[in-house]
Formats: sequence, C-alpha cells, structure tokens
Amino acid sequence: MILMDEKPYDKITVSDIVKKAGIARQTFYRNFNDKNEVLWRCARDADDLSGIEQSADSKKHYQLVLTVNYNYIIRRRKELKKILSTPVVENYISRGIKEISPALLNPLKKSLSKEEYKICRYKLCYQITGCRRVLLDWFLEDMPLPVDSLVSLINAMNTPKDMIYSNLPGIIVRIN
Repeated sequence: MILMDEKPYDKITVSDIVKKAGIARQTFYRNFNDKNEVLWRCARDADDLSGIEQSADSKKHYQLVLTVNYNYIIRRRKELKKILSTPVVENYISRGIKEISPALLNPLKKSLSKEEYKICRYKLCYQITGCRRVLLDWFLEDMPLPVDSLVSLINAMNTPKDMIYSNLPGIIVRIN
C-alpha cells in the first residue's frame, strides 16, 4: 500500500515490494506467485466464500454463503480504495468459478447428476461474479446504500424465480 502512494501499481516490482517489506525474495515467492496475488489476497479479505449450507426452508436444498466482512471494509477503507481501483482486481472479480472448489461442492455430488453439477458450478460462478461486481461498485461509489439494504437487494436478485434450474443451489450474501 505504501508503494502505491509512491508510484503507479504497474510500475511496482517484486523487488520494490521485498525491499520495502524487508524480506527475502524467496519469502515473497513462498507466499505469493506474483505481485497481483498480494492485491487479490487483500481484496479477498473483504469477502469470504465460507461454504455450502442447507437452506432453512429445505433439507434437500443448499446455498453457497458469501460473507461480506463489513468491519474489515470500514477499517481498511483507504487501502481497499487503492486496491479495488486497480485493473488487476477485475481478474479477481472474475475468478468466481475457480473459487468454487470441488471440496466446497462435495455435499451436492450425491444429489445431482453430472450435468446438474456442472450447471450448478456455472450458476454459482455467475452469481458470485455478479455479487462481487455489485459490492465493488457500491464500495467505489462510497457506499451510497446502507450495507444491510445492499445485501437485501443482492439476496433478492439471487432468489430463483421460475427458472429452469431453480432447484440448484444459489448464493446468499451475509454481513459479518
């Protein structure tokens, strides 16, 4: 974050980061693949795909939970503005499908066909990416809606309405 005060992100090198942090280059690469991953991890702390859980209304229906870490967002507002304003974070927003790991969706494997399972992954990817995009726009626009109103709006948009795949899990957003 300090380096981003000094020069544009695209001009910052791994050498700059390790020098400023006072760590060895090997230490950096033990923890990160590249400098973009540093930003992705900071952005990722603003929300958390905490897992799959059963819906309150049905023991056979599941939902993926995306928790918004509101206290973290408020506490790190200045730093997050820098991070979330960089183009590289767009890649993070679009990484929804990679984050839906097989372990996260394991509870669904027994109850879904292979085709339904794939469709479920794509549906959740679409919803995660959309949720994160809305959260990002809300944050970058200086949070014009109260967070609970925003979360209610997102959850209303994620509620299946007479869809072909309405029986497949959706996503629910919560505030932490």
